[in-house]
Amino acid sequence: MIKLNLAKLLEEPVGSRMSFDLDEGQQTLAEDLHVEFVRGTIEFIRTSRGILGKGHLHSQVKLQCARCLETFSQPLDLDLEAQFGIPRGKPREGSVFPIGVNGILNLDEALREQILLNLPMRPLCKPDCRGLCPECGHNLNEGPCDCIREAIDPRLEKLKELL
Repeated sequence: MIKLNLAKLLEEPVGSRMSFDLDEGQQTLAEDLHVEFVRGTIEFIRTSRGILGKGHLHSQVKLQCARCLETFSQPLDLDLEAQFGIPRGKPREGSVFPIGVNGILNLDEALREQILLNLPMRPLCKPDCRGLCPECGHNLNEGPCDCIREAIDPRLEKLKELL
């Protein structure tokens, strides 16, 4: 969990700023998302609606290649911008992420959302990944398999007789 103490900033006037340098190791942001590290700087600005957090972060997640099914590390550059709600009373509209009553902000949910939005739709371990053999399932990145590929489209089989 990445927790930041914003209690002092909550007492400051509108326009006040506070920044944090993050250098966190492995984190589990949810049961479906594990990051290897999170690094960067986040600046928090006191607004009339709560606190605005802005920052540029670097992270890395483990993904499974869509072609060869191997696990690989995917680096991510994240631009975080989120509104955090004031803990007193009802959260105002537009404040997406709540701040705890004691002024402690759990950054996990905002970070998780940003990482999920930046993940590739079809993750590949490398751009020229060759995938798996459709016959035997061998990883073609490790070399060719022993399958004989003479499959002919059944619609074109009659043309073979002419040769």
